[in-house]
Amino acid sequence: MMLTWGDVRRWDPAAIGRVADALNDGCAKIIAANDDVEAMARFTGWTGDAATAAATRGASLTSTLERLVAEASAVRRGAHEVQIALDRIVAFVRETDELAHRNGLAIGAGGEISVGVPRPDQARVRAELADRVEQGLRRATDVDADFADILRRALRGEITEQCGSTLAQAADAGAAQSGLSIIGPPENGTPGDNKAWWASLSDTAKVALLQGNPGLVGNLDGIPAADRDAANRAVLASEIARLQGDPKLKGLEAIQQRLDRSEPQAFLLGLDTSGDGKAIVSAGNPDTAANVATYVPGTGSELAKIGGDLNRSDKMWAAATTSGSPSTAVITWLGYDAPNEITDAASDKYADGGKAALAQFQDGLRETHQGSPSHNTVLGHSYGTTVVGHAAGDGGLAADELVFVASPGVGAHDVSELHLDGVNQDEIGEHVHATVAEHDMINLANVEIAGYDPILGQDPADAEFGGQVFTSAPGTDGWGGYSTEAHSEYWEDNNPSLRNIGLIIAGKPAS
Repeated sequence: MMLTWGDVRRWDPAAIGRVADALNDGCAKIIAANDDVEAMARFTGWTGDAATAAATRGASLTSTLERLVAEASAVRRGAHEVQIALDRIVAFVRETDELAHRNGLAIGAGGEISVGVPRPDQARVRAELADRVEQGLRRATDVDADFADILRRALRGEITEQCGSTLAQAADAGAAQSGLSIIGPPENGTPGDNKAWWASLSDTAKVALLQGNPGLVGNLDGIPAADRDAANRAVLASEIARLQGDPKLKGLEAIQQRLDRSEPQAFLLGLDTSGDGKAIVSAGNPDTAANVATYVPGTGSELAKIGGDLNRSDKMWAAATTSGSPSTAVITWLGYDAPNEITDAASDKYADGGKAALAQFQDGLRETHQGSPSHNTVLGHSYGTTVVGHAAGDGGLAADELVFVASPGVGAHDVSELHLDGVNQDEIGEHVHATVAEHDMINLANVEIAGYDPILGQDPADAEFGGQVFTSAPGTDGWGGYSTEAHSEYWEDNNPSLRNIGLIIAGKPAS
């Protein structure tokens, strides 16, 4: 019998959870009596035909209990994974019903869509609802089939105790056999490859991966933001517990605090605690936002110090929202090994090391975005602009706008050497924006010496570079007219640069 929208509407994930709890309690009681059960097969000091018969019977009972424990454990684990998958589907059904109601429409038990209150543009919404109904029923059917397969294998005795001789080992073996056969992601796959692989999995299989191997999923470009977030939150919790006393713990705790705040909702899109550490955190959902910005920080950036960068992204989100963006996501992309010191920043090797990862991340944003393509901006600060420039200079970057803030050079002499996918090359200058504060110490890095170009390329805030230069406050004055403070003041609340960045993210002209 085929599932209907009304069937799925009535689904109760908690009921599956109660089944899993009951099976778990039963297994726990049998395992707790393990010594008594094993004693059935041991009769020390008793010999003869009766002893042999009793030992044979005891061994048979023990084997039966091991098999039952293995099968019950398999069903218990399967039920637990299915419950989480059902939670996702039931939430999807509820959101779809609410979308219909908000637009004067209704979805019948059979999935038919009817008009309750006539409103403009209902044809578009009806088409979206039809797609969502089809998708929801397909996902529900997959989960139903997954759980039915687990139950069939248990009832047919196809789940057997292996590699162990105790009830506890039998339970572990059964649980290990409960999952479906899942093929991993393509090796060195593109974001498009990863997206296709993920879409091929049932909800139950996705849940199994998110729970059993979150590190595999969390850093894959092309996986939806909500799923990457679910995986990385699990990794974050384990890393916080593991890295007590490590300097990176401060950054992990800053990420956790940001995830705990609700406005805007944050998504953890990447996490790696090796070396100085890497993390990708989005303020807002990039898969649904109309305007999406990726912020690449510069010299000295590392996981331990990410709290300040998260605050900057929140400010840019607010500035874009104030500028009229209907929905916004601003991503802190600390996805490369940044120079630790200013002396290291004289080399472009860090930019070359990070440009491919940035380009692939941007490709992934295009792959996972829902609905009409979003307006995407990539913004770099300080050495982050060098990373962005090198990524845009190598064949093209999947973005609509580039923003260079306080740049020491972007690896190009002028805008003609930069490329954005979807932007006509003869219009590139209209989509490259730059600013530098009058008193910013970075100005010293952009001075031509004895006729030689600056080490990292021309200053993109120079009018001759060919981009759009927008206003920033002069910044804190200092020795010789320059200061390091001015280099970090672009996100001050009263700085026109913050307002201009918000306008660019929102797709509007800056000043």
